[in-house]
Amino acid sequence: MSRLTKPSLKRNRKTAMNDSTLPADTHPDLDLIRTAIPDGQPDWTENICFHVHDQETGICLYAHLGRMQPDRTIWEGLSLIYLPNGEVLVNRSLGVSLAEARNKEYHFRPVTPLQTWQYDFDGVAQRVNPEDLRTRPVADEPFEAVSYSLTFNAAHPVYNMHRSGRDAEHMHLEHGGWFEGEFLIEGKTIAVRAPGYRDHSVSRRTFTTLDTETWSNCTFPSGRAFSMLQVRRGERHFQKGQIFRNGKLYVAQALNVPELSDSRGTPGQGCIDLEVAGEKIEIGYETVNPRFLPFNLLRPVGLRPGMDLSNPENMVAVQCPTRYRWDDETGYGWLERSRPQKSLR
Repeated sequence: MSRLTKPSLKRNRKTAMNDSTLPADTHPDLDLIRTAIPDGQPDWTENICFHVHDQETGICLYAHLGRMQPDRTIWEGLSLIYLPNGEVLVNRSLGVSLAEARNKEYHFRPVTPLQTWQYDFDGVAQRVNPEDLRTRPVADEPFEAVSYSLTFNAAHPVYNMHRSGRDAEHMHLEHGGWFEGEFLIEGKTIAVRAPGYRDHSVSRRTFTTLDTETWSNCTFPSGRAFSMLQVRRGERHFQKGQIFRNGKLYVAQALNVPELSDSRGTPGQGCIDLEVAGEKIEIGYETVNPRFLPFNLLRPVGLRPGMDLSNPENMVAVQCPTRYRWDDETGYGWLERSRPQKSLR
């Protein structure tokens, strides 16, 4: 028997809409943490990710909490806290919980599904030089106490990427918005109110078959937002996005994808072209140097800060806080690029 405590989630077979405008009728239950693990799906998992890019304080954060395999009651937490001086505070930790997205250091949860989330971390982190992690995993860097408590409030309706219904077993939700809260670093409280982006996904997932992945997103001061996701697995290629403007969400076709040539995030600038209902939208990007950090994608799932160069078949994700320009407006968002380690300098 499955350990499901409510009806199991089934794939939504709703046909795609002809109009490029996305519906705003996603059911709030879809954004809840799953309380059970379905039978017969050994690669089923659940993942929560968010980014904060605070230009005022210079603090940026990439955070991820995901179920591991084969034991999906184990949650892996990862935090990369980018400091103004170019150093990064790194935490990776594991812990057990079935019905909540948490371990001993992390607790991520919806307060009002599809609108407000709370993200808390209270633990330790290692202070690293990102350049060092281009040649080795995190090792004996010094530990220090670090915490953050951040509340996310959405700036637009949720982007329901697969148009999943309430009973769908496969879903990917994304949101641009604003984070407000505080970090505790070196005994000092740092208050932030900054733009960011979050996602929550449930799917059958593995890094074993992943070839490339790119995720670009930004919430602008005016409230406009965009995202672009590209994933290639063999002959399967997904490359789409969304924009929010003038009170509406639109499906976007991504016409190009930022390249990646090395583990520092080069090239650090370029243009992302999106097409919406025949209109081409150009968004320029520039990574905020020297802000970057690489980590290996473990198989079947998992995230390990730094790079193990002993295995050229490893996959690498490079995380970069990024400045975007859309028409005459500048915003601060994120750029994630995952490539085979052997393809990078």
